[in-house]
Amino acid sequence: MGRYRLAVVGAGAAGLLAACQAARRLGPGAVALLEGTPKPGKKLLATGNGRCNLTNLHIAPGHYHGDVGLAQGLLAAYPARRVIEAFGGLGLRTWVDGEGRVYPHSLQAAAVLQALWGGCEEQGISFFMGSPVEGITSCRGGFLLALPGGRDLWAEKCLLACGGVAAPKHGCGAGGYGLAKGLGHTVTPLRPGLAPLVCPKKLTAPLKGMRCKARASLRAGGRVVYSESGEVIFGEGGLSGICIFNLSLRLEGAGEVALDLVEDMGREELLAYFRRLQSQRPGLPARDIFSGLVNLRVGQQRAKALGFVGDMPLSAVPGQGLRRAVAGVKEWVLPVSPCQGWDSAQVTVGGVPLAEVDMATMESKKQPGLYLAGELLDIHGDCGGYNLHWAWATGLAAGEAASR
Repeated sequence: MGRYRLAVVGAGAAGLLAACQAARRLGPGAVALLEGTPKPGKKLLATGNGRCNLTNLHIAPGHYHGDVGLAQGLLAAYPARRVIEAFGGLGLRTWVDGEGRVYPHSLQAAAVLQALWGGCEEQGISFFMGSPVEGITSCRGGFLLALPGGRDLWAEKCLLACGGVAAPKHGCGAGGYGLAKGLGHTVTPLRPGLAPLVCPKKLTAPLKGMRCKARASLRAGGRVVYSESGEVIFGEGGLSGICIFNLSLRLEGAGEVALDLVEDMGREELLAYFRRLQSQRPGLPARDIFSGLVNLRVGQQRAKALGFVGDMPLSAVPGQGLRRAVAGVKEWVLPVSPCQGWDSAQVTVGGVPLAEVDMATMESKKQPGLYLAGELLDIHGDCGGYNLHWAWATGLAAGEAASR
C-alpha cells in the first residue's frame, strides 16, 4: 500500500494545478495524483474550441452563479493576475484579447496541459492514471482510497477535484459527488449548464448551421431575465452560441428568447431604411427585403414567415407590412426550454454547497484533512474563462493549504 502526504483525486484543471502547487512545498514522492481515465486533462483540451480560455481580466462575482456570496473572498484573493503568474511560473506565456479573455500565447489547449503535466513530473508526483477511486474512508489519521482490483492507497490528506457531470465524452461523471457524500457532504440538485436551448424543430431546422449576430433576450414569467449580444447558432431543434449559453444559466423552466437581428438600428430608423429601399428598388422581390441586413438564409426564412413569398415585389408591400418587417427582425420571439442532456453541456449547475467548505483554504468543514476544488462545488460561471478561472483559483488555494 502506497503512503503519501496528499492524494489528489482528479487530473483535470483544478487537480493538476493543485497537485503541482502542493508538491512544490511537500517535495518529491509526497503527492499522488489519481485519475479514472487513461489520460489527464481530456476536458481541458476541449475548452475554448481547443484554444483554452484560461481566465478573464474581468473576474468578478457578477459573472458567477450559485453560492456566489460565499465565493467573493476567494475570487478577490485569486484574481486573474495570480492565475497568469502561476502559469508564467510553468513557462506558459499568455495573450489577452480585446474583451479581456486570456489565452495561452500559442492558442493551444495542449500547451496548457503540457505545462501542467510537465510541472507535476518535475515535482516528483506519483501518477495513477486509469485508476478510478471507488471509495474513500477516514482511517488511521488520514484517508484510505480504494482502487480497482483490491488495491488501496493511504494519504494523510485528500483533495477532491473530480469535476462535474457535464461533457461525459471527456471522461466526466458523477463519481466525485458520491465520494463527497460518502465523506459527509451534501450535494444540491444537478443540471446541465452552458448548454444549447431547446427550440421547436420546425422553427430552427431550416436554418441548421446558420450563424448571425443578434441581441438575445431571455424572457421568463413575463419579464426580461437577461440580455446579451453575440453570435447565435441555429441547430436542428435548438439555439447555441456564447450568448445563448449564458442565457441558459438563467433559465430553469420554459421561457422564450427574443432576437434583435439588427441591434445597431432603432425601429424608426429601420422603417425609414425599408421605405427608402422600397422607393429605390420597387421591383426587388419582397422575400429579399432583409438581404442587405442579416444572414441571407435567415433573412429569407424571416421573410417567408411574414408572408413575403413568391414573386411579390417590394412595391406591393403596404406600410403596415413594412412595420411587420421591422418587428420581424427586431423582435423575433422563439419559445425555448433548458437542455436536459449532459452531452452538450459545458458545466454542471449545482454541487457541494460552499457553506460546507472553508473558503480561505478549501478544507472541508465536515471532514478535517479533506479539500474540495473545481466544478464539484456549487458555483458556475458565464462563458469567457470564468469557469476555468474557478478551477485554477480553488486548485491554487487547496494545493497551498493542503501542503502546509
